[in-house]
Amino acid sequence: MRWISTAAQVRALDRRLIEGVGVPGVALMELAARGVADAILAHHRRAAARGTVIVCGSGNNGGDGWGIARWLHQRAIPVRIWPLAEPRTDDAAIMAEAARRLRIPEVGGLQGASLLVDAVFGTGLTRVVEGALAGALAAMDAHPAPVVAVDLPSGLHADRGSVLGSCPAAVRTVTLGRLKPGLFTEPGASLAGVVQLVDIGLAAAATAAAADAADAADAADAADAADATAELPGALDLAPLWPTRPVSAHKGRSGHLLVVAGSLAMAGAASLVCQGALAAGVGLVSLAAPRGALVRLASLPPEVMVLPVDGGAGDGFGERLQRLPELRRFDALAVGPGLGGGAALAGPLAEQLARLWREHRGPVVFDADALEATSELGGAGPPRVLTPHPGEAGRLLGWGTQRVSSDRFAAVEALAVRGTALLKGRHTLVASGGRRISVNATGAPTLATAGSGDVLTGVVGALLARGVAPHDAARLAAWVHGAAGERLASTRRGGWRASDVAAALPDAIEALSSSGLP
Repeated sequence: MRWISTAAQVRALDRRLIEGVGVPGVALMELAARGVADAILAHHRRAAARGTVIVCGSGNNGGDGWGIARWLHQRAIPVRIWPLAEPRTDDAAIMAEAARRLRIPEVGGLQGASLLVDAVFGTGLTRVVEGALAGALAAMDAHPAPVVAVDLPSGLHADRGSVLGSCPAAVRTVTLGRLKPGLFTEPGASLAGVVQLVDIGLAAAATAAAADAADAADAADAADAADATAELPGALDLAPLWPTRPVSAHKGRSGHLLVVAGSLAMAGAASLVCQGALAAGVGLVSLAAPRGALVRLASLPPEVMVLPVDGGAGDGFGERLQRLPELRRFDALAVGPGLGGGAALAGPLAEQLARLWREHRGPVVFDADALEATSELGGAGPPRVLTPHPGEAGRLLGWGTQRVSSDRFAAVEALAVRGTALLKGRHTLVASGGRRISVNATGAPTLATAGSGDVLTGVVGALLARGVAPHDAARLAAWVHGAAGERLASTRRGGWRASDVAAALPDAIEALSSSGLP
């Protein structure tokens, strides 16, 4: 598991390691400098060898830059330093003095650079960058050479991923000690490029904080998670959570999912939910759809059982949702995609959905048109998952899409009072009350197609029906959905449909399930 920490949490770990454990700050800076230099040589050696300019600020991020210059210099990389100001911290001053004793050239601009290293600001930046510093950042951004950022792209807010005035886009960000939230929300994620983590020993500080744990194993686990606001699970973390079927299993023991979805205008949404659910291994799928939509369900998998619901006008559920069969015989429900046919739900149907959300005791995932019917459950309410995109999340919170997009971590935490919240987007976030936010590591632009979210809803519903807890069901679904998108993207860049995502899911699930096997 990799951990994501706010700027304040990283500073606390730094301080604990320096003051509590006794590791000198300059030693941490040396580890950081070598780690960044190693990353440059591993991934950008050709550009670096044609001429590297390292732009250094006055703080500890600049100190890292001076150290990087020394490591590259001793490996025969032609490197120059553009100091925007003299070092103002003791550790940075030590690094600058060492580089100067080696007579590494200092310059006043970016002339002749084939690679730029951005070591101007780190995680401590909280104000808008102005004046000459803003000019230097703008010059880096306009320069044709690729940029490698140290810890964060300078000008980026570490926690929110917003730009504080100006921020040069990096092809790679070598972040130090812990991942930062701003690297997983836009525009920070796009500005950061490839994110690479360098270990500078912060786990020792976390171990010291967890020393009172019951035993060594507990101490190690607590140490890893200490001072983290979110997690970034990988395949090895999630693989053990995927449900398996015993040799004696039959379809009745592998979960029965009821899908409540579709309308005459959006019958395909219902089909895509069912495709996602079947691909995720649920034993049985029943679809409750308006009778008027049945003529458009030719794409429905033949394995799906259909429960037509009379909707009065013939193209929706109308007032007849209460006529659905006894809900207790289903292991989970997936509700919402296509229900409104593009219009907001109102009247009796909206009221019935709201009652279902509040009162049904079994697991339910609500998506799309049904999201407006969700309400705050709090505490130990029934198992619930909601899966909004930023626009839907903004309407639920009364925030607006822009505010959700600019502070996704806060948004998903606010949504989690209703149950487990899965906030879609690049680096999908999952939050549940009392649990650390989980950031999804998989995904590709191929998923940005109509109906992809309906497939995801089907996967969440299938996992709930198979007995997976809501938080884990959301994390697993986001991972395999994103991995399916990556598989498609590796074949060609475009032309994919949501049904292709569903078809790619079994291979993505197999890859996850086999992770870590001998």
